[in-house]
Amino acid sequence: MITPLSIQSPAQADVFERIKAMRLVAEHAEGGWFVGDEELGAVFTGAGTITANGLVTARADVRVDDLKQLRRRLSPDQALQSIQVGTDASAEQTEWAAALGFTRAGGIPTMTMDLREAAEFLEHPFRVRRAERSDSVAMAQCIADGFELDTLAESAPFANAALLARPEVTGIVVESASGEIISAGMSTQTTPDVVGLYTIATRPEHRRQGHGAAVTRALMAAAREQGASVAYLQASPQGAPVYSRIGFTHDSTRTYMF
Repeated sequence: MITPLSIQSPAQADVFERIKAMRLVAEHAEGGWFVGDEELGAVFTGAGTITANGLVTARADVRVDDLKQLRRRLSPDQALQSIQVGTDASAEQTEWAAALGFTRAGGIPTMTMDLREAAEFLEHPFRVRRAERSDSVAMAQCIADGFELDTLAESAPFANAALLARPEVTGIVVESASGEIISAGMSTQTTPDVVGLYTIATRPEHRRQGHGAAVTRALMAAAREQGASVAYLQASPQGAPVYSRIGFTHDSTRTYMF
């Protein structure tokens, strides 16, 4: 068994809360599943990104024997799509991953921010509002377009009606003058003082107009109202400059083997 570990830094908060968030998404996704606990889990959400499917550990020094033990708990139809570890995968972790066919690796930065120092939400020329359950399909389409996913089904796990109804989940959308959802994002607050921001996406034809920043700030404001003091997110190369301007700073990098 893994010795319980207390959360002592934003980077640890990212990993612990991310596992909780992925489990929440999986439990509300069609065909989704989760095996494990808050420190080591295997998850399938059905989303079209490797970051939302795979084996996730809350510490870089987890033993490969623990990873193997968790994998043995999976049924034959519960296949892993990635292995997600800390900043640097150990040689033993890399060797085990390669034996399973995961021979490629990449890193995604985690950025964090102290919400107590965040600026107030700024006015935006388009309507920015909380998402409702009835927005789920339009949100999923916006996320699919923003992340250039092949099908709507690949984004649906992030924006389904059941998930949006959860008290720890907040969805934010930006509407055009015609009422079309052109930017969207979500957050999960599974611990009172920590919030994770996810799937912040803008349709390609509406980018570089501040919509993603508006969604991010609205999610931060909602989390602050609910008592959160730390926000974290995983940044794409396109999104990192936006988040930096808002006040997020690089905290750590997660390694994905796939």
